[in-house]
Amino acid sequence: MRFFLAGFILLGIVVTFVILRTPVSTTTKPTASPTPALSASRSPPSQSLDINKNGRTYRVAWFEISDVSALSLIPNFTQKRTARSLVDNKECAEVTSGGFYTKDNQPTGLFINEGKTLRGSIPNTLFNGFFVVDQNNTASITSSPPEGTVGLALQTGPVLIRGGKMLTLAIRDDEFARRVVVGITQKEAVIFLAIYDPENSWSGPKLADTPDILSKIIARLQLKDVLNLDGGSASAFIREDLSLEELTSVGGFFCIR
Repeated sequence: MRFFLAGFILLGIVVTFVILRTPVSTTTKPTASPTPALSASRSPPSQSLDINKNGRTYRVAWFEISDVSALSLIPNFTQKRTARSLVDNKECAEVTSGGFYTKDNQPTGLFINEGKTLRGSIPNTLFNGFFVVDQNNTASITSSPPEGTVGLALQTGPVLIRGGKMLTLAIRDDEFARRVVVGITQKEAVIFLAIYDPENSWSGPKLADTPDILSKIIARLQLKDVLNLDGGSASAFIREDLSLEELTSVGGFFCIR
């Protein structure tokens, strides 16, 4: 009996030791987050051009929208959807990131979607431009908020090209990052452009260098005005033959149906 009791105690010690050494498996609810996708090809896709700046090569890719009525602005501050999901669900044929947002998931300035104002304009020396689509589906880039009722408006910045001429920027703590911008052509068409490093699509030019890079294609694309959108890890640019997806959540999307 004594030997049996000692053996039983020894068995209990071994089992306890094994339990303590065994990792505990826990089940947590998965959270939706963007999946990084480095699907940019090193060979230039259609509607793109490689431009050299300070010994670095940057690829500029674009798509143009002649029918502005096909353009919408989708808020994504709380929904946290991905650009890829909008395309896969056939809600958008093409999609880009929109403007910036704050730490409390609010737009940094004016945000009007389908005629509804999510936030009013806020004076800001960096976010000094407004992309506006009026009720007649005419798009423009202005330096002041629109007056009256408009269908779509976004405050972002800075303005990079004004009247076909590049602007000089003084940016504090500037860094190399992918850039996404929106422009208006001489024919009043809307054009979205992504500027990135073809060797590493998460990287791109400094913001202060972006106007000069765009100046190389002003004549080719007949650019009149260009406004900076959110870039870096919170940028997205998807069209049929090019997919530059976001790494962190995008505050809003420009969706082309």
